[in-house]
Amino acid sequence: MLGLLLVLSTLLYLRPESADAVSITNVTVPDRGGCVIQHARPDDPTWENRVEFKCEYTITPAPATPPTITWLSGAFADPDRVVIYRLSSSGEVYVHPSFAGHASIESRTSPTLILTDYMGSGRFWCRVTNEEQPDEFGTDEESLLFWYLRDLFEAPKRLSFVNLDKTPVRVGAGETARLVCEGTYYHGSSIKWLKGPSCSQDGRCDVYETVVNKTYTWVLDPDPGTLIVSPKYEGRASLDRDYAGVYTPTLIITDIRPSDAGRYWCAPDHALHYTDLGNLNRDAQSVVVIYDDDQPSCDGKPDGMYQDPSDCSRYYTCSAGVLHGPTPCLSGLVFNQALQVCDWPYNVACV
Repeated sequence: MLGLLLVLSTLLYLRPESADAVSITNVTVPDRGGCVIQHARPDDPTWENRVEFKCEYTITPAPATPPTITWLSGAFADPDRVVIYRLSSSGEVYVHPSFAGHASIESRTSPTLILTDYMGSGRFWCRVTNEEQPDEFGTDEESLLFWYLRDLFEAPKRLSFVNLDKTPVRVGAGETARLVCEGTYYHGSSIKWLKGPSCSQDGRCDVYETVVNKTYTWVLDPDPGTLIVSPKYEGRASLDRDYAGVYTPTLIITDIRPSDAGRYWCAPDHALHYTDLGNLNRDAQSVVVIYDDDQPSCDGKPDGMYQDPSDCSRYYTCSAGVLHGPTPCLSGLVFNQALQVCDWPYNVACV
C-alpha cells in the first residue's frame, strides 16, 4: 500500500532554508504544437466568428498576490510583439486598440483568450508573470499558431514543433545540465536556445540572451551548419547529436556555475526556404535550471532510492550513476530508505 505513495509528480524542491527563495511559473497551452484554423461558413446561420485559445498555468509555491496575465502576438523573443490583452496583478485591463471590443479572457485563473470577429492570422503567446518573482523564474509563456482561412490553399505548411521536458533541472557546482528537448531538426534546420526573459528600462520583458544558435543550411548542403555559442558559455554549451552526427535540440551545459541558473528556451525551426511562415513558424518552450550547491550525489552508490539528507520527506533515485529527483513524499510522510517507501515518521530515522 505504501509503495503506491511513491507514484508522484516530480516538481522543484529546494533545501528548507531556500524553499521560499524561488517560485516557479509554468504555463501550458493545450492546443500548441499545431495550427488552429478558422474559416467562414456563410451557409451556416448558427456560425459566429469566435475562437478560444486555452491557457493553463501553475505557480509553485503560490504567491500571495495574483499574477499578471498577458496575451501577445508575434514571433518568439521579438521585442516588437504586440500586447493584445493584459490583466495586471492590480486588476487593470489593457486591450490593444486593434482588438478593442474583440478580445477578452475567461478569468485570471483560467486565462483562455476569446477573440470575436477576428480575421487575422499569427502566433499567439500566453504569458503569466508572478510579480513577487520578477525574474526568469517568475515568467513563462507558450504559444499556438492561428490561421483564418479565406482559401483552402492558404493553410500553412511544414510547421515546426517543440516538445521540451519542463521538469526543473537541479544541478550543483561543476556538474552537467542536460536539457532534453524534442523538436524539428534535420540537416538544414535552425536550433536556438535562449535564456531569459529579463526586463529592459522601458519595462518590456522581452530581452533574451542567446546561449547557442545552430544556423540554417540548405537541405542538400553537406555543411552541417555553424553552431554559435555565446561567450558566456564558450567551451561549456553544446547541442547533442544523433547517430548520424546531426545536431539535435537537446542542450548540454557543463561546469555549471551560479550565473547559469535561470529559464532556458528551446526553439527549433525549419530552414527558412522550407516554410512560408518566416519567423512565425518558430515555437518555443522553457525549462528552469536551479543552482544547488548542496545537492546529493550518486557517486559510488548502487542503483536505488535514497533519503535526501537535507530533507527526509524527500528521496532521490540513482540509476547508472545518474541522479533523478528529488521527489517529495505525500504530506506528513518521510522516506524510509530501508524499505524503499514513504512511511510514517515514527518508523523512520532521518539521516
